[in-house]
Amino acid sequence: MKIALVCSHGGHLTELLYIMQTFEDHEVFFATYDSERTRAMNHRKYLFPNFGEKPLKMLKNLPRILNIMSKEKPDVIISNGAEIAIPFFFLGKLFRAKTIFIECYTRISEPTITGKLVYPLADLFLVLWPDLLKKYGKKAQYWGGLFEIIEKQELSSFHRGEFIFVTVGMHYAGFERLIRKMDEVAGKVNEKVVMQIGNTQYEPINAEYFKFKDSDNEIREYMRKARLVVCPGAMTILDSLIEGTPVIAVPRLRDYGEHLNNHQLIFAKKLEDLGLIKVVRDIENLENFILNIDYSNSKSIAINQLFTRKIREFIQSRSQE
Repeated sequence: MKIALVCSHGGHLTELLYIMQTFEDHEVFFATYDSERTRAMNHRKYLFPNFGEKPLKMLKNLPRILNIMSKEKPDVIISNGAEIAIPFFFLGKLFRAKTIFIECYTRISEPTITGKLVYPLADLFLVLWPDLLKKYGKKAQYWGGLFEIIEKQELSSFHRGEFIFVTVGMHYAGFERLIRKMDEVAGKVNEKVVMQIGNTQYEPINAEYFKFKDSDNEIREYMRKARLVVCPGAMTILDSLIEGTPVIAVPRLRDYGEHLNNHQLIFAKKLEDLGLIKVVRDIENLENFILNIDYSNSKSIAINQLFTRKIREFIQSRSQE
């Protein structure tokens, strides 16, 4: 079968890459946004301008999406958002492709706009937290979360890092509030600090920094070597926990114009309740959090194999229709 994986270029892409093993027996191509990260991907791909920045770009690119659908004729379209899913799902129905939507893992109790728009079009609609079931209709299903928690036995496996790593991810908006405060902290602590500042305009004085790297592996290597990761939230937290590195989250907030909503805060608080991370609500307390991080109850996570197996079985069942 031919499968189209449709997603934006940041955390949504990371989520689909987590479960790539699910599609290993099929022909796969990506439709995603153009960025340094996606240009470096080894997978076959079609790159688009970011529809989230300027929604009119979606309309301008409809002829190209139609051409891709005509050329590729995917049997299944799978997406977890964001906006790029909308035209592919609508056109997918015209081409009689099966459509699977997986609501973003960072959405605990509030649906995404994309999820609500493609819900009527999805042949399979999955949510990754049970609280979301009541926000959708009977079509929505919960097959368990994307991850399972692993209790770590050895403290030494966590407290091994060489520096503090700060990362703001791929978001088109910078995160000046965090980068400025961490630069201030870097000038006080007797420890190396490395920052990935993304599209932030402020350039740190007291820390090493870079904007982006060409591959995900380079960023993961920083997470692996760090004693602590400081980040806004979402998939960066999960990447760090998979690598076994403790996390302090400083979520982007709507009140500061850093995001359209506060879903990063809601998500981070949920992970904090699960004992996975610490969340800084007042950025003036960031230095104290960093100096007093407690490694005694550190945990990591792993992909939920039951979830991926059930998706694989669903795809296989459709191939036999």
